[in-house]
Amino acid sequence: MDVGRDASERGKTHEITVQQADYDILRISEIRYRRLFEAAQDGVLLVDPVTRKIADANPFMTRLLGYSHAGFVGKEVFEIGLLKDERASQEMFVALRANGMVRYEDLPLESETGVHHEVEVVANVYDEGGHSIIQFNIRDITVRKRREAHNALLLAEVNHRARNLLAVVQVIAQQTTRHSDQASFVTRLTERIRGLAASQDLLVDSAWRGVGLRELVGSQLAHFTDLMGTRVRFVGSPLRLTPAAAQAIGMAVHEMGTNAGKYGALSNGDGRVTISSGLSADGSMCTLSWVEENGPPVVAPTHSGFGRKVIESMVELAVDGTTEIVYAPSGFSWKLEAPASEVLEAAHANGSDPVS
Repeated sequence: MDVGRDASERGKTHEITVQQADYDILRISEIRYRRLFEAAQDGVLLVDPVTRKIADANPFMTRLLGYSHAGFVGKEVFEIGLLKDERASQEMFVALRANGMVRYEDLPLESETGVHHEVEVVANVYDEGGHSIIQFNIRDITVRKRREAHNALLLAEVNHRARNLLAVVQVIAQQTTRHSDQASFVTRLTERIRGLAASQDLLVDSAWRGVGLRELVGSQLAHFTDLMGTRVRFVGSPLRLTPAAAQAIGMAVHEMGTNAGKYGALSNGDGRVTISSGLSADGSMCTLSWVEENGPPVVAPTHSGFGRKVIESMVELAVDGTTEIVYAPSGFSWKLEAPASEVLEAAHANGSDPVS
């Protein structure tokens, strides 16, 4: 028996077996990579570092940019819009040679049909069977960037509204201090801030898209709920107010309702309040009025307090309008006339009769 020959044969068989196993492992690895390459939900480009030409592109890239696979192969990355020009491409390859990796957090990219994308790009140099290859991983961040921009806008808007609201509260506090004695200051300030808060609640509920006038009046006169429809009537067009108009008119309604309950038409058992709204024939002007009847005899005030400023100058400034206030013996009345474009939501400032 030739023992040496048998051992040699066994060695060759083992070597062949090992080689086959290595080949199988490599083949499985290649299959897995190809599957990942084709199924990836990010773009992948393979680029020859010598020619700088694209050698391969995965299906995600063809869907993203609308090119065929052949439309990618043989082009440089700047030719598909990934970088702005050839010079930018050259600078990128210099950085790749120096560092082995480059990253762009936000690049514009336009599809063949003109659709704009924002993409995040990472490029790496690696060895592939003794040859260098550059792999570009391209993530579409268009939706994320839009959300970030939208969130930034929302934060700016919240900051703006918060500043405005705090400014209004500051004015209310200062003016209430000037026109109230120490005993009534806390009560009057609390009432006014509650009135302002009621308007804010409605605006928040509507996502700051405006407030129905009837709804606004109802929230400001909530303490007269049992009188609504009988001694407190609303007639005319059901309008939707802009946020600025809702804040100012809400405060005015609150002031007039408070005074009516203390001294005016709602302080006895017979008085009535009629709140009217309407638009001019061409829809360009909006009118609102508050008219009291059958209350105690009216006596014009001897001085102008903060309540008068609220229903007059604050409303006028907010909606670029004019007010008329009358202390007639038969009852107090207030009328506002202002451009519909300053009072009403854009969708309802065209002379139509919107639904509140």
